[in-house]
Amino acid sequence: MIIRIHLSFLLLIVTMLTACAGEPVSTPAPASLSAPVTELPAPPDPVIPTPPATADEELLTGPGEGTPDVYVPLAPISKAELAAFLKTTPSQLDRLNPGLPDPVPADTLLTVPLDYITDGSETLASVAAATGLDEAILHQANRSLDPQTPLPPDTRLRMPRLFVVYRPTPLDDIAELLAKTPEDLRTFNPELAGTETVAAGTVLVVPFQ
Repeated sequence: MIIRIHLSFLLLIVTMLTACAGEPVSTPAPASLSAPVTELPAPPDPVIPTPPATADEELLTGPGEGTPDVYVPLAPISKAELAAFLKTTPSQLDRLNPGLPDPVPADTLLTVPLDYITDGSETLASVAAATGLDEAILHQANRSLDPQTPLPPDTRLRMPRLFVVYRPTPLDDIAELLAKTPEDLRTFNPELAGTETVAAGTVLVVPFQ
């Protein structure tokens, strides 16, 4: 009787093991193949040179030598008033801006003369008077010329550059922008004596290099 019980118990264990062996074993699902794959950057092409690192763009410090100055009037203005404002003459404006109407409409893009072409009956002194420039400044730009000697026709005179102030600006800031000193600006613009903030609409003569 005891032996039968042991045999029955043994058969029960064998049956249970057989049943367990037939059940499927669960395994973790493989990772999804649709997941985004980060693309590695392409290696540098040894044939194409790598551009050198550059600093941030610097602020413009005014027009450079040989670059034509331009001006855009904000309101209609007569040609004579515009010429006086830009320290030139109507004929010089017409020379660089053919067909310029009178009055000059607002928002007209104008080329400002950087030189002055004589008509044959002028002197350095008379050009200074016609343009409103200080004779000493004009002579400094054209040292080889006698201020009182009549100039031949088509003599090209060097004119100083101008800086138009569009809003009230400290003189120190303008000097820094133009890479000058406040004393330099006051020397070429005597009307700035004692001025710390330059009013809007002021035209400044830029000192020569």
